[in-house]
Amino acid sequence: MTGQSIGSDYSIIRRMQMYRKRFSKGICAAAAMALLIAGCQSQSNQGQQSSEVSSTSKPSPDSSAGSLKKDYTLPLVADGSVTLTIGSEDNGYTPASYTQNLPIWKAIEDKTGVKIKWDVVPAAQYAQTMNVRLASMNNVPDLFVVPGDPVKFGTDGVLQPLEKLIEEHAPNMRKFFAENPNIYNLLKAPDGHIYYVSSIVTGTNLSDPGGFLIRKDWLDKLKLQEPKSIDEWYTVLKAIKDGDPNGNGKKDEIPLALPLYTVAHYFGDAWGLHLLFSDGFWPDEEGKIQSEWLDPRAKEMVAWLNKLYKEGLLDPDFLTSSDDQLTTKITKNVVGATRVFVNRIVQYDKNVQAAGVSDVNWIAVKPPQGPNGYKGHTEKYGPISGYFGMSSQSKNKETAIKWLDYVYASEEGNRFTSFGIEGKSYVMENGEPKFTDFILKNPDGLSSMNALRTLGAAPRLPWIRNDKGPLSKQPPQMIAREPKLQKAVEQILPSIIDPIPFHYISMTPEEASKFKPLYADYQSKLNESIAKFITGSDDIDKNWNKFMKNLKDLGIDEIVKIRQQQYDRYKK
Repeated sequence: MTGQSIGSDYSIIRRMQMYRKRFSKGICAAAAMALLIAGCQSQSNQGQQSSEVSSTSKPSPDSSAGSLKKDYTLPLVADGSVTLTIGSEDNGYTPASYTQNLPIWKAIEDKTGVKIKWDVVPAAQYAQTMNVRLASMNNVPDLFVVPGDPVKFGTDGVLQPLEKLIEEHAPNMRKFFAENPNIYNLLKAPDGHIYYVSSIVTGTNLSDPGGFLIRKDWLDKLKLQEPKSIDEWYTVLKAIKDGDPNGNGKKDEIPLALPLYTVAHYFGDAWGLHLLFSDGFWPDEEGKIQSEWLDPRAKEMVAWLNKLYKEGLLDPDFLTSSDDQLTTKITKNVVGATRVFVNRIVQYDKNVQAAGVSDVNWIAVKPPQGPNGYKGHTEKYGPISGYFGMSSQSKNKETAIKWLDYVYASEEGNRFTSFGIEGKSYVMENGEPKFTDFILKNPDGLSSMNALRTLGAAPRLPWIRNDKGPLSKQPPQMIAREPKLQKAVEQILPSIIDPIPFHYISMTPEEASKFKPLYADYQSKLNESIAKFITGSDDIDKNWNKFMKNLKDLGIDEIVKIRQQQYDRYKK
């Protein structure tokens, strides 16, 4: 997510298409949850004046300090007596490697007494490097970003089950999970264990939801209003193509450009389809999961996109365009509309201004209404991202879970990972952290997230940006001084709906053994066919029924059956 999350919705789609699916269970045993909540801890105030982490038998925000009992105190160990090895992709801001003892991690070492040994490689090399180690169980870090299916690594004995360690030693995680049982449910594996924790990204929807962006200055030149419906979108895109809004006397405008092959997933929202984060599987009124690609509305939507493509309104490179290529085209002042995370508005304005266009004005618009009166929607990003686990071979499991509890789920730890260093990147005002100009107007011209990363914040490790509660402070602050972004968010938020997070609802081994080969063939045929229909290399009117039959022959009914089983567990 641009400036806001570990990944982006484009990278999620790419991972979907590469069949790198991970699912975490959508339910938990009632007894296990009852035990978790009964043992939930209420954390004492972890400001600069307190280093003690305390707990009670129940999560009571009104508990008095006198009724709290100690769970662990800081520092966790005598200074430097324990070293934890952390395996991860290196920092997202390349010049500031984690191995440089960055400020927040130095502060965390001072707070916890635990020395950190970073075991990092560039992001592109991490999965291969770590998978080799995990296969041999040689030189495995104590805590590490899991480079694949964490449930498989867990059941194979590579990862340490965490639920007992959390119950006994992690009051902040217990409190967070009790207050957010949906997150706890998604972390639960089919065998009842928790093998990992994830970044929580629900709060990013409050500051950086995905949405359609358009050049308002071009609309003004063409004397057009912001498009609201699919028909109005067609009119606007046609006018951009023919009206020379960039004023260079050439027909070089690309009315609609998108990063990666996501055009169908995005515009499906206007037809009431759920093709992005719900993967095209959605319950009918009776709660029965249907494949929405078999729905007649999908054909209508793809035919509309084919019309755009034939008339030159859709970027001809849409099948292969990368995010960087999209940014380059936008900077060249030829793109009229796109669909990305909305905080790109600031970046796009600056890029085009730097290219000599002073009046550029990118804005967010509401999702388009469909042809049958559907108001349109936007599927919410999240709720979790990434996997972070503990080696079953770690010799410091108790210290490791306490350290992770502090960094991941305590308010003080969350301020480090979300806000950085007090006095440098944030100040406290009326008990609330507020970003300084080092973040919001960085003197070196860095984005807010890269400015945080220079300090070690916004890490590759799991961190929480929730949409409620004490660990939700950061997202609103990211746009606190950006009225344009605030307006953009206001445009999108009313249309946001919760997806069904199939890619995080785990499967039983039996389901997975059936699902994975079927789904790989299904995705391949789906992507190939939709691309051909949009580009016109296959006739949609003649061959759509053949396409649906191909999906049936590839086992779509069995896929839907397994999705139904996932959904039924998730509802419980």
